[in-house]
Amino acid sequence: MSIYNRTVIASSKLFWGYTQIYDIRYYDNIDDIIRDFHESLKDTLKKNNLVVLCEECEKCKFHCHTHNFEEILVSDENKDIYLCDHC
Repeated sequence: MSIYNRTVIASSKLFWGYTQIYDIRYYDNIDDIIRDFHESLKDTLKKNNLVVLCEECEKCKFHCHTHNFEEILVSDENKDIYLCDHC
């Protein structure tokens, strides 16, 4: 069932490389993926007591330049999706 998994990676000065894999069957739009990605990053920072980074993460406005939701649905599972926060 991995054909529904998409790898989402932060393209960010502070959080570059943070990666999560999402099963796209559970999403209706790209904003929901971005929201879950952002929450996952904040949770990881909180769990590791990285207070200053967590505060910086709160300010991030992640967005995607490379794909819209339709492209995510039909893209190859091996093609990474980058979320930017520096525009």
